[in-house]
Amino acid sequence: MNTVKEKVKLYLAYPAWHREMDRIKKSKKPRIFLVGTPVHGNLGDHAIAEKEKEFLIKYFPEYELFEILMPMYHTEKRKIKQLAVSEDIIAISGGGWMGNLWLENEKVIREIVAGYPKNKIVILPQTIYYTRDRKGKIEFGITKKIFEKHKDLCIFMREENSYLFMKEKLLLKGKSFVELAPDMVLYGERMIQKGVKHNRNKIINVCFRDDCEAVQDNTKYFIRKLKEKFVVNTVSTVIKAPVALSQRKNALHRSWREFREADLTITDRLHAMLFSVINGTPCIVMDNRTGKVFGVAKWLEGTGMVRKATTVKQAAGYVMECLTSGDTAFSELQLSPYFEKMAERIRKG
Repeated sequence: MNTVKEKVKLYLAYPAWHREMDRIKKSKKPRIFLVGTPVHGNLGDHAIAEKEKEFLIKYFPEYELFEILMPMYHTEKRKIKQLAVSEDIIAISGGGWMGNLWLENEKVIREIVAGYPKNKIVILPQTIYYTRDRKGKIEFGITKKIFEKHKDLCIFMREENSYLFMKEKLLLKGKSFVELAPDMVLYGERMIQKGVKHNRNKIINVCFRDDCEAVQDNTKYFIRKLKEKFVVNTVSTVIKAPVALSQRKNALHRSWREFREADLTITDRLHAMLFSVINGTPCIVMDNRTGKVFGVAKWLEGTGMVRKATTVKQAAGYVMECLTSGDTAFSELQLSPYFEKMAERIRKG
């Protein structure tokens, strides 16, 4: 790890990080350290971080919450560990970074679990994915060994495949457990209400992956064909520049507005699906390499907001049906019992 590079990232993302360290030192209450939150441009991860903070503040008011950005963890982890006491909770930010596709992040999780044996550790809702080869088996073996040593490890998986995998493969001790819970972006109240649409051309947002998790072909041709009939916006939940902590909510609101103003979203990105749904726009989704899109979509069954397609060709066949269907609705209140259960499980272990 290049600590100089991480220090530069930290200064750019959060110039006042020194004051946060001072707050940690002066805190008189038990603390929750929310570790591993992003500065990179993936807005899905930023939305997760914001919702995690809302959740922890609501359900654990007796604790003082400290957000530890990923570069802050890399550069200040020794000091943070020295300041932590056994009553503190170490919460690891959720997302899709468990497994060997994003191995450097997986190593952070291992390091935290191994480094805080006396603390309650909470891995907030994640997807886990190991490649089905020798490398994947080796990496999971390392993680398994570390997890099974801890006696108060709360692991939340946000879709069934990850949950069943961890439930079957891990032999946990003490208060440790694996539980199924929704993606944190589905927590809390909607921040932007969908407006009334007047007569105008239908707007379709398209958002496709171009990284190691992508599996769809012919997306460029698909987009060209859509443009023959509709107004098509190519949008993304990933921006090129890092996102400073002070600009996180503004960046999220700009992205959510794009999804709110469209009539339909077509995507293979998990958080493009969630950004669309929480802003009242129906969505046609295709899966990614890890299976997390279809997995998390199960939390939205019965809302009429999501239609699954295995290929872009199949997605094209659903477009008119989704644009003309008015029987769609999603309320975050539908999932409130799951988040309440999640808070209870963390407390009781």
